[in-house]
Parts: sequence; structure tokens; C-alpha cells
Amino acid sequence: MCVADQINCLFHFEILQSVSGPGLAFITFTEVVTRMPGAQIWSILFFLMLSCLGLSSMFGLIHGILTPFTEIPLVTKYLRKEVSCGIICFASFLLGLLFTTRSGSYWLEVFDSYGSLTLLIISLLELCSVVYVYGLKR
Repeated sequence: MCVADQINCLFHFEILQSVSGPGLAFITFTEVVTRMPGAQIWSILFFLMLSCLGLSSMFGLIHGILTPFTEIPLVTKYLRKEVSCGIICFASFLLGLLFTTRSGSYWLEVFDSYGSLTLLIISLLELCSVVYVYGLKR
């Protein structure tokens, strides 16, 4: 096997990888948008849409963390809701810095692959606790 074949195989692998995950939004779709008529306006609209989607997802994420956090009596006794929200946003910012490092794409892959398993386990534990508290018949 010659070196050119190995380079071609690696290039083919990279192209297949770019069609999924973040590569879909930042490589494939942008390539499609640049080939459309009026590419500049479509690019601006596309990335504006991505920014709005990211911002709206963060509202849901912060609200999903903030609501159970503020229902703890000890937290509401010492911290106002605005301070709690600021702490959660700052912690999310620090966690997000992990994805901007050189190994950020690796960390994204780790979080993406193990996040679904954790969510499944938490959902099953929540189901068991609701059945335990309310009973199976109710």
C-alpha cells in the first residue's frame, strides 16, 4: 500500500466525521450555504440562527438547574435567586471553558457519549422514587 492511499483513507475518514456532530453545522452546512445565491446574507442568517438556538438552549438548561436548586430551603435562606442564578451561570461558564482547549473536541465526544447514559440512570432512579413514594397503584 502506498502513502497516497493512506492519505486518501485518512481524508475519507475525516470527511465522514465532518458529516456528524458539530462538523455538520460548522463544515457541511456552511459549505452548502456558500454555494447558494446571496451567500453572505444566508451565512449571516444561518449563524444568527445558530446563536439564537444556543442561547435559547442555555435558558432551558439554566432554568432546569436553577429550579431544583432554589427549592432547597437552605439555599433560599442564604442566597437570593439572582445570586444563585449568577453562581450557576459562572459554573457553566467555567465548565464551558473546557471545550475551548486543544482537547475540546475530545471532551465534547466524552460528554456526548456518557451524558445519555447518565440521563437514563437518573430517569430510572426518579421513576423508582416516585413509585416508592406514591405507590404503584396511584
